[in-house]
Amino acid sequence: MLNTIGYDGPLSVEWEDAGMDRLVGAPEALAFVRSLAFDAPTDAFDAAFSTRR
Repeated sequence: MLNTIGYDGPLSVEWEDAGMDRLVGAPEALAFVRSLAFDAPTDAFDAAFSTRR
């Protein structure tokens, strides 16, 4: 969603898990956050319904 508005600044992950070392959990959190950074669609949502096949 942030890519849609052109945001490319820093992201912050809050750490409140005393049961996991941050050096173990941080790479997992980073991978998860990066997996959410996908490109916005190039077509309108309803564009697929206007084409006949």
